[in-house]
Amino acid sequence: MATTSPIFQAGGLASGLDTNSIVDKLVALESQPITANTAYQAALTAQISSIGDISSKIKALSAASQSLGTSGVSANTVSQTPAGTNAVAGAGALAGSYAVTVNSVATSARARSGQFQTANDTVAGGDLVMHVQGVATTISIAANSDLGSVVKQINSSGAPVSAAVVSDGSHMYVSLTNRATGKPIGSAADGGLTIDSDGTGLGMAVTQNATNAIVQVDDLTVESQSNAISTAIPGVTLTATQKTTSPSNLVISQNQGQSAAGIQGFISAFNAVVTALQPSLRPDPSNPPASGTLLDGSTALGLEQSMNRMLSYQVVPSGTVRTLADMGVKLQNDGTLTLDTTTFNKVLAKDPDALNAIFNTATNGMSDKFSALSNQYTNSFSGQLVQRTTSLQKTIKDITSRNQQLQDHVNNYKLQLQKSFANMENLVSNYNSIGSFLSTSGVGLGTSSSSSGSSK
Repeated sequence: MATTSPIFQAGGLASGLDTNSIVDKLVALESQPITANTAYQAALTAQISSIGDISSKIKALSAASQSLGTSGVSANTVSQTPAGTNAVAGAGALAGSYAVTVNSVATSARARSGQFQTANDTVAGGDLVMHVQGVATTISIAANSDLGSVVKQINSSGAPVSAAVVSDGSHMYVSLTNRATGKPIGSAADGGLTIDSDGTGLGMAVTQNATNAIVQVDDLTVESQSNAISTAIPGVTLTATQKTTSPSNLVISQNQGQSAAGIQGFISAFNAVVTALQPSLRPDPSNPPASGTLLDGSTALGLEQSMNRMLSYQVVPSGTVRTLADMGVKLQNDGTLTLDTTTFNKVLAKDPDALNAIFNTATNGMSDKFSALSNQYTNSFSGQLVQRTTSLQKTIKDITSRNQQLQDHVNNYKLQLQKSFANMENLVSNYNSIGSFLSTSGVGLGTSSSSSGSSK
């Protein structure tokens, strides 16, 4: 029975062996260290990503604690706004009631040019010399400038005034206004703006003097060049909007919900770090992480222990609220925190300053403590996680160099195999050629013996 074979075979044309396949399998075996190194590099890259995630969460925790250290845990809000004002309670605002009267609001000084027939009218040009809120200012106007060009030159001069072309329906004017309200406190009525000389041909003259905001809070009179006044009541910004003739009450009240939301933000940031550490500390046995992908256990454990110690750290030496735990922050079995709102609200109502002290006490407060913890792990030069990342990046780079060396070896190994198999094929091909020649020429031991018998 006739047999069939491939017409062409990439390897083993003479021997009938699939030498290409043999070479590929031998090369694959020789390449296993490269494959293993590449997988390890991927694991280390995943670990760097995990460290980056943990680092960002530590920084967020530090930011949350610093926010409470700055603004306080106890939040107060404006529950009643006095007439003629807007009021906002911020960090340091204390609950209380204040009688507020707006005697005047801050306004800007204004000046106006002489009249012109159209906006295309031109001026001679020259220097406009002024004092703006007590500061000497000179604006140079180019010769033959029309009103629109004059306005552009004034507005681009950097002077603390703004200009515009205005009309009364019959004539055109250049209007000049101080960019800021008010005048230096204690200055004359024209302290906001004076025109010292006008060589431009505009005929500029002051039409409105600046006024300062004057607000009376209880028995205290406060004058301000700006309508926003933040010096009268600690933590409160009053913005005068209109003059009033009699006092009305500003009431600052404790905001329980906002206070709880602030501490909850801190707790959420704490829990985010704990959750990020869990795979490194307590991996899921049913779905274990790939080797090398997570932060080493000792570093993760050290960080967790440092965070947990904060809960019982005594910030102040005496009193009923000395630690985070005293204010209602509790540690759960899984390492995360929760807020006992009953305890928190009791402390908030009884001693809000004690809550604030837990975070804003210098050095020992949670704001400084978590800032120091963040610096220990995420400082761009000395942070433990930063140094770990640098080490991993060096290892990845070293593996890349090692893999290149191994690849060079594998490439040479493959060439040697191909050369050896090619030599074998040539040798087999030569043997096949000799066999074919002997077969077709009738030369051989069997043929010679048969010829001898016939002659007898």
